[in-house]
Amino acid sequence: MRRYRFLKKEDIYNSLNRLRNAFLAARDGTEVEMIINGLLTYDERLKIGRRIIVAEYLREGFTVEEIIRFLKVGKNTIQHVSRLLDKNKDWFDLIKRRSEIVEKEYKSKRFNMVGGPKLVFKRKEYSGFSRKNIKRK
Repeated sequence: MRRYRFLKKEDIYNSLNRLRNAFLAARDGTEVEMIINGLLTYDERLKIGRRIIVAEYLREGFTVEEIIRFLKVGKNTIQHVSRLLDKNKDWFDLIKRRSEIVEKEYKSKRFNMVGGPKLVFKRKEYSGFSRKNIKRK
C-alpha cells in the first residue's frame, strides 16, 4: 500500500469497485478470459494463478518446505497467501465450489455418445465444448 499512499480513500474504493464490476460483467468463461487478458499482464495472471495453487496446497496440509519444493515459490508468497486464508477463508471456498461446478458440467458435456439405436457400445466423440463455454449461474 505504500506505493499508493498519495491516493485518497475515495480513489482506492473507486478503483476496486471498477475492478469488481469488470469481473462481474462477464457472462461466461470466454468473456472472463477476454476481461482478464485485457486487464492483466501475463505476469499478473500467472502470479494470481500461482497464489490460488499455493492456497490449495495449504488447505490440503502440505508444509511450507514441500510447497517451495513443488511449486518453486518463495516463503513470502506462501506466508502472504496463508495470512489471506486466515483473514478471510470464504474467498478460497468460493473458488473451489465454482471450480467443482465447472468441472462437473465440463465432464458431462465434453463428449457425445455416437452410434445408432441398435449399437450397444457407442463411441465417444469430442463435442468441442470447453470450460469457457460454461455459463455463470
